[in-house]
Amino acid sequence: MTASGTPRGDDTGPEQEGIWEERRGDTDADSSDASRDGLTRRLTSTAQTPGPAGLLYADVPNRVMALILDIILLSVIGFVLAWLFGGLVSRPGAIDAAGGELDIVAFLVVLVLQLVVSFVYFGGSWTLLGATPATRLLGLRIGGEADGSTVSWRQSLIRWLFLGLPALLSSLAVYVPNAIGLILGGLGVVWMVALLYTMAQSPTKQGLHDRYAGTIVIKRRRSAG
Repeated sequence: MTASGTPRGDDTGPEQEGIWEERRGDTDADSSDASRDGLTRRLTSTAQTPGPAGLLYADVPNRVMALILDIILLSVIGFVLAWLFGGLVSRPGAIDAAGGELDIVAFLVVLVLQLVVSFVYFGGSWTLLGATPATRLLGLRIGGEADGSTVSWRQSLIRWLFLGLPALLSSLAVYVPNAIGLILGGLGVVWMVALLYTMAQSPTKQGLHDRYAGTIVIKRRRSAG
């Protein structure tokens, strides 16, 4: 080994190779830890990030909270629809037949109704009001990525397919006490976690749903004093 600590060409015995392998392993572990710490900071940070037209990009924690509130509201709506309309095509107040087997007709009726309600809730709120009730509650709104302007129905549809539809699926487990409800609900949750990851990685806090729809989530800059 040279004075600088680097190995000489003839200093490559098993012991020396083991030392350098250990050092490389430690370096890789440190890099992995730093990457995880960076992702954690991006996911939990509420720091203000300047956006277009004097606005601020909404932070990830507030966006997650808004989505959770939206899902809770959709779950309540879905439960009511399952109780009302599921009972019209199966035994009263349920969408499961005796023995826990899924009544497929009742399930499809409620699912179609929930799809309509979900798009009206998300798409209509984004285009007509600028935000869902939960998003407005937290002082956020949806806008075009260029200047924060009102989004179109086309943008709302694309955004709903990436975000609103998985949010609906994740709520199925609440009112569909069946393996199908659990599987679809699990898929919805996994997809939303993936969206959360892409959101945290983006400097403009745009997940895949925002990138494809050309939208951003913003909040007004607080005025001084």
